[in-house]
Amino acid sequence: MAIKLIIADDEPLVLVGLQSMLPWAELGIEIVATAHNGRQLEEAIGREHPDLVITDIKMPIKSGLEVLKESSQAPGRSPLFILLTSYEEFSYVKEALSHQAVDYLVKLELTQQTLKDSVVKAIGILEERQGRLFEPQERSTMQGFRDKFFVRLFNGLIDSRQAFTMQSQELGIVFNESWYAVCYLEITPRSEQTDVSLYTGTLEMLKETLSRYLTNYVTSLDLHHLAVTLCLSEQQAAHYGSIIRTVMTQTVQVIYNYFSVDLRSSAGIPVDDPFRISESFLSARQLLASHTTEERILIAERQQPSSHTFTLEPFKGRLIRAFEELDGKELAHVIEDIASQLEEQAIGVLQAIEVASNILYLALTLLPDGQASIATAFAQEEGGYRQIYTSVSTDQCASYLRRLAASLNEQLQSRTQDYRAKIVANIQQYIKENIDRKLNLGEVALLFGFSQNYLSSMFSRYSGSSFVEYITDMKVAAAKELLAQGDLKIYEVADRLGFENSFYFSKVFKKVEGISPSQYLQHLQRRHT
Repeated sequence: MAIKLIIADDEPLVLVGLQSMLPWAELGIEIVATAHNGRQLEEAIGREHPDLVITDIKMPIKSGLEVLKESSQAPGRSPLFILLTSYEEFSYVKEALSHQAVDYLVKLELTQQTLKDSVVKAIGILEERQGRLFEPQERSTMQGFRDKFFVRLFNGLIDSRQAFTMQSQELGIVFNESWYAVCYLEITPRSEQTDVSLYTGTLEMLKETLSRYLTNYVTSLDLHHLAVTLCLSEQQAAHYGSIIRTVMTQTVQVIYNYFSVDLRSSAGIPVDDPFRISESFLSARQLLASHTTEERILIAERQQPSSHTFTLEPFKGRLIRAFEELDGKELAHVIEDIASQLEEQAIGVLQAIEVASNILYLALTLLPDGQASIATAFAQEEGGYRQIYTSVSTDQCASYLRRLAASLNEQLQSRTQDYRAKIVANIQQYIKENIDRKLNLGEVALLFGFSQNYLSSMFSRYSGSSFVEYITDMKVAAAKELLAQGDLKIYEVADRLGFENSFYFSKVFKKVEGISPSQYLQHLQRRHT
């Protein structure tokens, strides 16, 4: 499982900077929460049970030092702390270290290397404490799952309300409000190309700023586009236009002040059912595409999209199957049918660009190595895959789609086995990260966007064992580690790993290892005497 990290600082720029300063996922770390003051940090620690906390030593309401002291005195295993200080706060450092802070870092001297050194030091302590090694590439893939969920939701590719409900619950995405709307944002940096670190900083600042005003989920689309799903109360929805304009104007200005990045934002129509969020997303995309003015904040009228709008609905089932099964031949066929329909129905160029962009985003998000695959498809052409946005006719859009289909077909035909093996590896990683839960094939299939039969067949072929066998083996391996540590009783290990009861746990353990958990403990004791 990934190391869980909470970052706390009352300065927004510092908070965003820390989130983007290191490749946390590559270090095996997941940022599970951020906090702007000591009270929020205290609540986040109680809620998330992190392994590591990076916090400013002085914050409003309650200082980071006070949170450290109270955490170290609380029963149970407390997280490790790295403290951020200024020069005048050295008097606090000695006290902090007496409460077993891992390290302290002076803000004005903070660099990627000094932060990484402290984090690596903390990882070493955690490894000693937990009796295991954290793999460098071990990371949570949850944010990637959430992005894929929203991309499918935006494009109407979640095929049932039941699937929508199960996936959102599995991903911890809460739809408790009365209304929902999508803001579509286009990033225009000063230079022609958006640097990844600049994009990441913009993304984190967007999350931080918007979260002060509205409940929201930010979805990364590509290096130039983001989507924000806003969750609105009845009162907020009643004043939708003025609220969105005020919030987005402030957000766009904050991001420009920090990063010199221009954002154009279009807010789609609000809908009263989260399963219909695709309607809001579509109207937001169309609104931005239809306005060539320099206006930075656009708000859609509160009405349904016109009935003549071209949609992917008739092709949805085929698209889902093609992406699910990585079937390049079928994907090429369905994209050809879409391109032909655009031409035959004489769809306007703006709608044609919209359709092509939707398929582009699906490929970017749903295919393994989607970004690299799309880049390869247009590597020899000026403008790369972004040339779709400069199309001046429907025929150009159809031609773009055909080139995309041909390239994806060729790539999938040659690399299907590699891609499927990578998907199985991602599923295995997800199982390891959630080994303390009761996992079943249906839920995991929904989460990854596959049918149960297809996932079961693919998993068995590329992992060498069935889905159930793999989970059983991983749970027993985790149980052996916990038993070896000697801190937990057998029934506690069973409970921690999601077994129904200790009897069933013992039965499964004996089936895999040939001996019961109690016999395994006796074996360990004899070996150490």
